[in-house]
Amino acid sequence: MGVHAGFMRSAAEVAPSGAATIGGPAPVLDTAAAVLAKDPAASLRQVAGAAGIGRTTLHKQFPTRHDLLVALAARALDISESVIAAAPDNPDPLRRIVVDLLPFGAYMTLLIVQSEVFDENAISSRTDAMAAPIAAIVAGAGTVRPGVPDWWLVRSLLSLLFTAWDLVQAGWLAPRDAPDLVLSTFTGGVLTR
Repeated sequence: MGVHAGFMRSAAEVAPSGAATIGGPAPVLDTAAAVLAKDPAASLRQVAGAAGIGRTTLHKQFPTRHDLLVALAARALDISESVIAAAPDNPDPLRRIVVDLLPFGAYMTLLIVQSEVFDENAISSRTDAMAAPIAAIVAGAGTVRPGVPDWWLVRSLLSLLFTAWDLVQAGWLAPRDAPDLVLSTFTGGVLTR
């Protein structure tokens, strides 16, 4: 997976109770997320090989590529919703979101680059519902520039999280430096201080 493979946490570590079994075994989904984050066009054969299982086993769990992508998107949303719900209780909720979501950068990118998952109403509505709480947390960190829509805040943050995760995996960025770099880039770009 990369130099800092331990930086990617299992979805079961953060997902709400019981969510670890939604959509398939967490280790298979974790591996699929990492493979598809690096190569969005990766085949189910490539995903199965990386997960150390046969293609038939993967197909029993996810009959089609679309089924796998929807399960991954649902897992990404489970993780995100859990982190976002807990963040307001923290003295620095924006930092808490970044620190908690960074290890899941592979999942976050699926919400950006695998647009076909948005054909599923449940995925679209859950993604849309994340914009307001994230925007409220961002607004609590400073004054958002006029004209910056909530959806831009969410997409920008997810993109920075994926970029930092990817650079940690490649060995270009130390895991301990990633949150500060994401936060300084994000707040410097969308907030007026």
